[in-house]
Parts: sequence; C-alpha cells; structure tokens
Amino acid sequence: MKFFITGSDTDVGKSFVTASLLRAFLEQGAKAVALKPVQTGYAENSRIPNENSRIPNKNSRIPSQSLEPDFKEYIKAGQNADFKATCYTFAYPASPHFSAELEGKKIKARGILDFIEQNLAQITLIEGAGGILVPLNENQSFLDIAKELNAPVILVCKNCLGAINHALLNLEILRQNSIKLAALVLNFHDENDAICLSNQQFLQKKFPCPIITLKNYKNNENYSNSAKDFRAFISKFLDKK
Repeated sequence: MKFFITGSDTDVGKSFVTASLLRAFLEQGAKAVALKPVQTGYAENSRIPNENSRIPNKNSRIPSQSLEPDFKEYIKAGQNADFKATCYTFAYPASPHFSAELEGKKIKARGILDFIEQNLAQITLIEGAGGILVPLNENQSFLDIAKELNAPVILVCKNCLGAINHALLNLEILRQNSIKLAALVLNFHDENDAICLSNQQFLQKKFPCPIITLKNYKNNENYSNSAKDFRAFISKFLDKK
C-alpha cells in the first residue's frame, strides 16, 4: 500500500506527519518505509557554483551550509539509517525546479517513479516537497507524481487562520484530478484555540475522509507519542496484508 503525503504549504509539518505515520506502522509490525524523493537544502553531494548566472540577483543570499534533511526524521522514527530515502538532493533550500536549475541539473518525474518502484514495501510513505503543485521542472509537478502513483493522498495543513481556504483549494485540485484523499491532518492543533476548533468543525463537514488533529508534542524524540494519534487511522490498512 502506498500513501503520498503532501502539504497545503511549506513548513506545515509533512515530515513530522510522515515520521509519525512510519512509527505507527512499525509499532504495529508492518514492513513500512518512508521516502523523500526530492530533498532541497541538503548539500551532501550537491554544490552551487560560486559564479552562477542562473541566480536572478547576484546579491541573493545563498546558504553557506546545508540544513538538516527531512529524511533524518525517518531515522528517529525507526527507519534503518543505511536506507537511502531520497534520489534527488540539492543544496539550495527552495522549490525543487529552482534548486536543480542552480546546479545545472534537471529533475525527471520518471526518475522519481522508478526510485519509488524500486523501494516499495508493505507500506510505502512518499513525502513530497512543499505542496501538490510544486514544480519539478518546467512541465511537471508533484501532481504528476501523485497521479502516476495512483496512491491515496494524506494532506497536511497547519491548523491556523487560513487553513480552511488552503485545505479546500487542495481538495479541489485532488477532486479535479480524480485523486483519492485518505486523510486530512490538521497539524499544530490547539484544543484551547477557537480558530483551531472552528477550522476542524467546518472541515469535518466538507472533507469526505478522516480528519486527524496533531498537537505540539513534548518528549517526542522517536515519534512514539504522535504515532498514537494515527493508530485508529492505520488499523484498516493493516488488515489488507
């Protein structure tokens, strides 16, 4: 079984959700893997040329060191540290098409799909970069990946002012492309916040899928606490071995 995890925006907690799901499946004895096919802001084997004509403004800031890659969170959740979770890495933390362009490279959707196919498990979690329409190159986006995978989508939204609009826009894109929505995750949920509660109540009437709320957890280094919030959701998929 495959799941494609995407977000309503950047920094909404896709990696947190992916790692929590991974932990939940592993705790139930499933053979599960998490993949992050495209990782930007990580310079393990990537370098931005010092003199780069592709940068619009020569005074643009370029990070001097790479960020902590998202796929490191999968290791904290229990994935083998030697497992290769990504097939494209780029140094500059930006949209994949731009990060690749800065290095004179090009991302191919076929390369991503082949990588996923080679690493399929009983449960395969595929995390995108940014949102569903984030471009991979001039002609392809993560929407093309999701359509080709024919996998249900788990949509992650930050539960704050604006979440309703973001969630409904993504729902419409998925509906127009006949992509099944497996779950909506409202991240950074606060039971004491009126906007969070209003968002949850409104979206429950609009979304034809489970809605899972996640709060900011403390002492969640290995994702064992946040994994608990996914147990009910994953149970129906574990019966399909």
